[in-house]
Amino acid sequence: MISLKKFFTIGFSAFVIVCLLNVTSCTSGSKDTMPVENDNSSATISTSDSNSETIVPNPQADSSTSAKTETTKSANEKASVHVVTIENMKFNPATITVNKGDQVTFINKDIVGHNATEVNKVWASPMLQTGQSWPFTPEKTSDYYCTVHLVMKGKIIVK
Repeated sequence: MISLKKFFTIGFSAFVIVCLLNVTSCTSGSKDTMPVENDNSSATISTSDSNSETIVPNPQADSSTSAKTETTKSANEKASVHVVTIENMKFNPATITVNKGDQVTFINKDIVGHNATEVNKVWASPMLQTGQSWPFTPEKTSDYYCTVHLVMKGKIIVK
């Protein structure tokens, strides 16, 4: 029969290994990778009214570099919807510039759940499982991160 001391030693060792594997998967991205800036030149979804959409394909084949912007026109103003994709343990684009009144939608395309939380907790998304999205309208420039995976960071610049 296995002694209690051996049982705890083996159990603790297994726990440490699992924790190390989890931390390693969170930091799998390169620290030298520069965040992608949104220049609004990626795929665009334009709407002329609330019921019709035209999707313009993104010319880039790699989904990790794609960003989308939906434009909704009203009589006096032009508002846009910007998409931040969560994929491969990163926010893409990591930095996005929007106009005041624009909407930002986070879409989780990763295999695990994520969220987006402003660093001072002024706003926070719910936990987004694969395929879920969360739209909101930022009021001011803010940095944000995933509270589950602290290495995931982004920034929304509001003009």
